[in-house]
Amino acid sequence: MYQVKYLFRTLCIVSLLALLTACTEKAPVYPDLEGNWKLERIETNATGNTESCNRLYWALQLGIIKLNDRGTNENPQIIGAYLYDEGAKTLTMAEMYIGKTVPTQQQLQVYGIPSVGTVFNVLQCDGDNMVLRCEEYTLYLRSF
Repeated sequence: MYQVKYLFRTLCIVSLLALLTACTEKAPVYPDLEGNWKLERIETNATGNTESCNRLYWALQLGIIKLNDRGTNENPQIIGAYLYDEGAKTLTMAEMYIGKTVPTQQQLQVYGIPSVGTVFNVLQCDGDNMVLRCEEYTLYLRSF
């Protein structure tokens, strides 16, 4: 009787451990960069003009970027790929798509991205705030 209880208890513990290890999520590669960001404002480097943004969002996770307009809903959702070089502190917009088509320059500029292939210097990225600068713009984002 004692051996059956011991065997049952051991089997339960092993099953529980196997279940717990199978239920792990993919951890972020760059925890300060990856997550959901609200685009607060876009500053034009040449003129110094600043444009406030109305509910424009970036989502970065595991090399995939998703851009959403939750304010006016006039702009399409853009999905693409990014490359982050932690040593050089650069973020490159590698690919961008609206469905199966490449977005126009005007559609990307709404989100502060001049074109596909733009390389941003990461000036600040601490998990709460992010500042990105490319040749044309400086972007200010806040985590939410």
